[in-house]
Amino acid sequence: MASKKKALQIGAGMIGRCIVNDMIDEFEMVVLDMDEANLVETKRLYPSVETVRGSATDETLFAKLADGVDIVTAAMPGTVGYLVTEIAMKAGKKLANVSSMHGRADAPFDEIGKKTGGLGISMIGFEPGMSNFFGGRGYHKLDKCEEMYVYVGGIPNNPRPPFNYVTTWSIADNLNQFAQPTTVVRNGETVVIPALSEVMPFEIEEYKNLECFTSNGLGSLFRNFKDVPEMAAFTVRWPGLADQMRLLVNLDLFDQQERKLGKVNQVPRDILVDIFKEKYEKQPGDLDMSVMKVVVKGVKGNDKLSYTWEIAHVEDPASGFTSMAWTTASTCGIFARAMVDGRISGKGMVSAEMLAGDDDFYHWVIAEQAKRGIFYKEKVECLKNVALWS
Repeated sequence: MASKKKALQIGAGMIGRCIVNDMIDEFEMVVLDMDEANLVETKRLYPSVETVRGSATDETLFAKLADGVDIVTAAMPGTVGYLVTEIAMKAGKKLANVSSMHGRADAPFDEIGKKTGGLGISMIGFEPGMSNFFGGRGYHKLDKCEEMYVYVGGIPNNPRPPFNYVTTWSIADNLNQFAQPTTVVRNGETVVIPALSEVMPFEIEEYKNLECFTSNGLGSLFRNFKDVPEMAAFTVRWPGLADQMRLLVNLDLFDQQERKLGKVNQVPRDILVDIFKEKYEKQPGDLDMSVMKVVVKGVKGNDKLSYTWEIAHVEDPASGFTSMAWTTASTCGIFARAMVDGRISGKGMVSAEMLAGDDDFYHWVIAEQAKRGIFYKEKVECLKNVALWS
């Protein structure tokens, strides 16, 4: 029997543990985290895993733990995940990282990886990740891509007041979408608009009464596809949350500058994070749902085509993981295997949207997702010979 490959997982939170769950049958796993409670829970679930308490940004510790491993996977808050990507590329490792980059580009790490032999893919989860993969798939299927829209949300299957929302990932990263300026592409120009400035109704499958608002979910799409004149990403929520968050923004409760509040100096956003940790906390019996719709429109030959991919994946209580953790970790595990097996090769940083142009790789990813109970629906609409009529 062939020996198992080796992997280092950085981050032992819900998504990190779910990545371990996805990979442990094929890999010997070492898990690094600063939180002892996370490591204890990881060890309880997966006794064969080696757990190490320490900082993800300790380069000496990283070099020790990553020595001889076939792949590094990571699930950390965005600011830490960005640094982990840099460390892994400096060390010449293979890395699959789910962390958001907060709008920052991979270019510096690409240059490092090409020098050291490192190979990395960042933001490879549900969104960003599969959202980019489908955006890229549509782009590569067309002769000219004219529009690209991404709609994504992690929401409770049954909304609970006051916010009709529960958090299943980093609360700090979660709150960023309500205050960070949002990048969209309009008439071929990259435009930055205020957060929560555009809110509209949204529906998917049997869920008809949802809302969405523009957010920074394009990730690297607008950098890699500069010739697409219309692009935007939207966060999906149950109705009302956008107005609630807009009120809090207008009250300066997202302000990160310390000021006197009451009788003590406080950072308003720190207070907000602590309050939301309690109010957003997932309760026993709550089921979360991962919602995605990606729409890509354009021209192929003389035909107008529209590609749509969508899913409304509800948490399976028997899995022990939220839907958002499952869909995110599965994607990371799939792409990590592709790097180890040579389906993804080379040096430097690669992106999901550019990999999606390969037909064999695309169908392999979709089949791997289906093995994990994640079924994306694809729809193609065509208006024949439109170019001949114009």
